Amino acid sequence: MKHSGTRFLPSWRRSALALVSASLLWAPGSTYAQTPLTIPSVQPTSGPWDSGDGFSFKLGKKKDAKIRRSVSGIACSRSAVQQRICLLVFDEGVEARYATLRDGTLVVGPERVALRADEGELDAEGAATDGNYFYVTGSHSAKRSDCRNNPHSRHVIRFRRDPATGRALRSPGGDPSGVLVDYADSGRLWSIMQAQPELQAHVGEGKCLGTTAPPEAPKLLGQHGVNIEGLAVSDGRLYFGFRGPARKRQAVILAVDSEALFQGGDVRASITRIKVGAGRGIRDMVAVQGGILLLTGPDDDPATQPGVKWVISWWDGKSSSGVVTPKTLATLDLGGVELREIKAGKANVCEDKELKPEAMTVLDETPQAYRLLILSDGMCDGGALTFSVPR
Repeated sequence: MKHSGTRFLPSWRRSALALVSASLLWAPGSTYAQTPLTIPSVQPTSGPWDSGDGFSFKLGKKKDAKIRRSVSGIACSRSAVQQRICLLVFDEGVEARYATLRDGTLVVGPERVALRADEGELDAEGAATDGNYFYVTGSHSAKRSDCRNNPHSRHVIRFRRDPATGRALRSPGGDPSGVLVDYADSGRLWSIMQAQPELQAHVGEGKCLGTTAPPEAPKLLGQHGVNIEGLAVSDGRLYFGFRGPARKRQAVILAVDSEALFQGGDVRASITRIKVGAGRGIRDMVAVQGGILLLTGPDDDPATQPGVKWVISWWDGKSSSGVVTPKTLATLDLGGVELREIKAGKANVCEDKELKPEAMTVLDETPQAYRLLILSDGMCDGGALTFSVPR
C-alpha cells in the first residue's frame, strides 16, 4: 500500500497539549463546572491508522471509494479471545462491516452485514452495543442536498451479538451469510419524536436541515429538521444524540427503553437539552463508566460551521427538565492531519476528501484519562486517530 504525504506535521512533535480559554466552551454555573482556568486541546497520539486494502463492497472503484469515505458510526467489544471487534456503519448504502483493532491497524473484514433488505438509503449514523445486541440507527432526516423526504432513514435496528466472536450471531452458526439472529427493525422512533414537545416542530415531511435553503432547492427554508448522528446504550436505555435541531447553543438527547422500542410498550421517553456551544450539535456518543462521552462538532448550518471546534464532553446520563451543561474535557486539534491518497493496486484507490469526526469508541479508560479512537466521514476507512483525553 502506498500513502502519499506524511501523517503528521512537525508541529505535532513540538507540543502534545495546547490550552484554550474555557470561557468559550464552559458555561458558568454548570452542574459539573469547577471554575476551570483552561480546557486542553489534544492532538492525535497516533494515526491515521493503516487499513490494508480497505473495505470492499464490490460496487466498482468509484462507488466503493465513496462508501469507504462515509464511516459514520462504530460499536466495539472484545471477543472470547480478547480481540477488539468493531462494527462500522456507513451513511451510504445499507451494509455494515467489521474491523479488528490491532496495534495501530484497522484490520478490515470481508463479512457483509446487510442492515436492511431494500435498497433505500438507510443513512446509518450511529452504532452501539451492550454486549448482547448491536444497535444501529438511521438519521431520520430529510435529504441534505434537496430536502427530499427519506423514509428509509427512519429505522432503528438491532441484532444479537455472539460473545464468542464479537460479531453478529448467525443462523446457521458460523455461516457469515447466515441470518442475523434476533434481528429487529423498529420504525417507532419517528412517532416517539413527534410526541415530544421539544421535537414536534422539527419532525415531519419536508423538514429541511438547519436554517438555510438546501443547495439543490434554494426556494425552500431550513426548519431545524431532526438529524440523529449519535447513539449510545446504557442500562437498558438507548440514547439518541441530535446534530439538529441545535438552537440556543443547545443540542438534544432522546432516551428510550431499548426493549420496549423493539417489543412494544411504553418506551419511557425522556428529552435532555445539552449545552454544547454555538454552532454545535452532537456527532457521536459512547457509554463509559458513570456516564456518556459526547463528541460534538458543527451543526447543520453551513454558515456557522467554519471555525467550530470538535469537542469531547462527559455527561452523567441523567435526564433533566432544565438545560444540562456537561463537563468539557478537551477540544480536538486536527490541524496537523494531512489528507492521503491510498493505493492498494490499480483497482483499489481511495483519496481522503475531508476530516469530519463522526465515530468514537473507547480503547482504554483509567482514572486519569480516556484513550479514544475517532473515525471521520470524508476519510478513507475512517482515517482512525487516537487521542488521550484527560478526565
